[in-house]
Amino acid sequence: MRFLPVFLDLASGTVVLVGAGDAAANKLRLLAAAGARVRWHVERAEAATARSIAGAAAGSIEVTTEDPLSADFSDVVAIVSAAGRPRDDTIAGRAKAARIPVNVVDRPDLSSFIVPAIVDRGEVVVAIGTGGSAPVLARWLRERIEALLPERIGKLAGLMGKYRARLAATMTDMAARRRFWERVVDGPIGSAVLSGQADAEAALVDAIGAAASEKTRRVDVPAGTVFLVGAGPGDPDLLTLRALHVLQDADVVLYDELVTDAVLDRARRDAERVFVGKRRGQPGIGQAEINRHLVEAARTGARVVRLKGGDPFVFGRGGEELEHLRAAGIPVVVVPGITAALGCAAEAGLPLTYRNEASRVSIVTAQRADEAAAIDWSTLADPQTTLVVYMGLASAPAVRDGLITAGRDPATPAAVLARGTRPDARAEVGRLGELAALAASVGDGPALLVIGEVVARSTPWRAAELEALAGRLAA
Repeated sequence: MRFLPVFLDLASGTVVLVGAGDAAANKLRLLAAAGARVRWHVERAEAATARSIAGAAAGSIEVTTEDPLSADFSDVVAIVSAAGRPRDDTIAGRAKAARIPVNVVDRPDLSSFIVPAIVDRGEVVVAIGTGGSAPVLARWLRERIEALLPERIGKLAGLMGKYRARLAATMTDMAARRRFWERVVDGPIGSAVLSGQADAEAALVDAIGAAASEKTRRVDVPAGTVFLVGAGPGDPDLLTLRALHVLQDADVVLYDELVTDAVLDRARRDAERVFVGKRRGQPGIGQAEINRHLVEAARTGARVVRLKGGDPFVFGRGGEELEHLRAAGIPVVVVPGITAALGCAAEAGLPLTYRNEASRVSIVTAQRADEAAAIDWSTLADPQTTLVVYMGLASAPAVRDGLITAGRDPATPAAVLARGTRPDARAEVGRLGELAALAASVGDGPALLVIGEVVARSTPWRAAELEALAGRLAA
């Protein structure tokens, strides 16, 4: 490591910027965003353009045509030069002789500091450097880190800073304070800030008050939090950023059958993993037992993730678990996921609604034939309705019969989307009257049945039409 990462207080003096052109203008914007007082040295011919750029930028910027080699640098804290050869060499020499940190654009050999790629979240700043050797790689890394960092992480840092002195006054033990702040970051208060909830600050004030009044309470075993997290339809890249953050902080992960190994691999490496799913044809754990597991794990102080395929509130029994945890006094945070109807339809290029063709989407579940028989199909026979049936492979014949009996045209386009967004995904398309055969042809689930005119706009449907046309032409 040639360059030691440091954070320079630019408010303590003036930053000198030398040179014009795009490189200088880019550095000016960065310095102004950091609140620096900038003295920008340019040639006389460049002064008008520089003053126009400076006027449009925020901050305190003075444009001067004075020669930087003879200027007074007594108040200067740093110099940035984009003057070009050979002037950069001379300016760098003067800066080093005066022991002023200097950065020469694209010349790490002349620089005593470099400007990293920056992720700015207010109070939280992440700097990425490659020693000046690969700035494109640094920018690439910055983009990926920006995608991972919560948008409101700076607000959380600011809130913690605001109340840091108050906690120190009531909790003198440094280790206890550290554990308190860890619980804030990892617990419901931090989650509330990151999700934009207005009551987060009040909750922090209450927590500090409780820490001051309950001197005998063990602060190292707090009540845990349960996160009801939607894992999406299978592809780990479809996890929401919030879900990814929670998984990477989890102590315990309780997951069901629909959660793929690729999604589980995004959890923290040393997190305990507990399978609580139900596999077809095998005895599975009941909901009451799952609820008990969640409460017991949370009461150890663990950060518990209940990971569900799709979205926890769409046929995931997340509502039942939420109510049980609330009744037990366990803090709960719900992290929505991309439900299968959206993820699988998007992969198949199948619009669930379409102007003048499908104005309504209905989602039902029918895992067994008796469940299908209990549905009032007359409410779903409207041609303007796109019907999505979850867990419908085994009940496909009953779904077909119910819809046709209720008046839905047997020629209505239909699709079976099996294992959508996964490497072994398969889609079969045809007509409602063929639904049972389509379902039998895709193999094991999970799978969706989609019935509606919009199926004819899907990628598999268009591919099937082209294949049929090619066959006719060949004949």
